[in-house]
Amino acid sequence: MSKMFKKKNMLRLFALSLFVSCWSTALYAAGGEGAGSPLMDFIWKVLNVVVLVAIIYKFAKKPVAAALGGSAESAKKILDDARDAEEKINADMRQMRSKISGLEKEAREMVESAKKDAENAKALIIEEGKKEILRMKEQASFALKQERRKAEDDLRHWIAEESVKLAEDTLKKEMNQ
Repeated sequence: MSKMFKKKNMLRLFALSLFVSCWSTALYAAGGEGAGSPLMDFIWKVLNVVVLVAIIYKFAKKPVAAALGGSAESAKKILDDARDAEEKINADMRQMRSKISGLEKEAREMVESAKKDAENAKALIIEEGKKEILRMKEQASFALKQERRKAEDDLRHWIAEESVKLAEDTLKKEMNQ
């Protein structure tokens, strides 16, 4: 139905232009020597512009509409692609933020675990140090007791030897006297 409507309009436009051109020919034939009215000049100029616009419209409508339609579709596609890319980027950002927060939490847990391990190691080292000090004290005490006993034994032997010498000397003196 649309094509039929366009054909009728084109026929009407053609009939109108044919009528005007025939009427104007008769009108100008009567004047002669270029003394036409300014109103008729204006009407002819307007008619020429209308015919020119109609011809341009007829032949340029489809290419211009296709170009503008293609441009609009292209712009719409670009906007849709940009929106899709933005949504994807936002989703990726949300995912990265959740990963980062998970990694931050894991890092805090690792730091806390390392602190606890360090505290435990510190306590263990201190405890081992105390045990080592106690063992060294006991060992020193034992060595001191051993040295003391040895010194006492050496002193007893020396006293005994000296006593024996003194007794011998005393006996020799008494026997010599």
